[in-house]
Amino acid sequence: MKKQRLFVLLFLFFLVRISYSQDFQITPPRLQFDGIQLLISYDIITKRSNDKFYIWVEIRKKNGDTLNVKSISGDIGPFISAGNNKNITWIPEKDSIFLSEEIFTEVKAEKYIKTFNKGSMMLYSAIVPGLGQTKIKKGKPWWLIGVATYGILGGGYVAHRNYLNTYDSYIVEEDPLKREDLYTQAQKQMNISNTLFVSGASVWIANILWVALIPNNYLPLKNVSFSLDQSAGSFKGPVLFTLKYSF
Repeated sequence: MKKQRLFVLLFLFFLVRISYSQDFQITPPRLQFDGIQLLISYDIITKRSNDKFYIWVEIRKKNGDTLNVKSISGDIGPFISAGNNKNITWIPEKDSIFLSEEIFTEVKAEKYIKTFNKGSMMLYSAIVPGLGQTKIKKGKPWWLIGVATYGILGGGYVAHRNYLNTYDSYIVEEDPLKREDLYTQAQKQMNISNTLFVSGASVWIANILWVALIPNNYLPLKNVSFSLDQSAGSFKGPVLFTLKYSF
């Protein structure tokens, strides 16, 4: 059988476009090729360990045509967790990639964003009951819960002041019948005050728990992503692999 040597020039070109609004970083990938498979290792560094990312790879010919790559596996696809030692493996031969031309490969990532910041929304509701829901629901008047809550607590404060005044009158009153009436009235005012305070506090706490239990889904991906940084070891520039096959 006649030997043929097919050369595949594989350029892995990684770019980084990280905006100031992004709070995570992907380290320069470590690349290894053993003649059969290409291993791309990278780390995802973020302040929140529960962040999730969509990772994908685009492989194109020099003329811009995208290759239909199927033999890629590893830490790629939806809901990739943050952390170290992420690996992507590509076996070109399984995809019938036997080309004597340059191939450009980009590994891209996009972070999943929650529809809202639950901690911030709970804080809003801790300040004004219903304000967290108003923010989540884009302006719907859930803040009216806050108006009602403050009204209940305000009523409790008024009832408490009335109780104190009535009790002071009871202390200085000398007529036994009037003292008995003032005492009974003070007791009722105190009970009303306590009921209103407990009711207002219960509504307030329940509203915070309500916000905590609202499902927080991910926003749809926008495909506004950035590529991994170039990895070339001590070599400065695109990484060049020459794959040699003998038949």
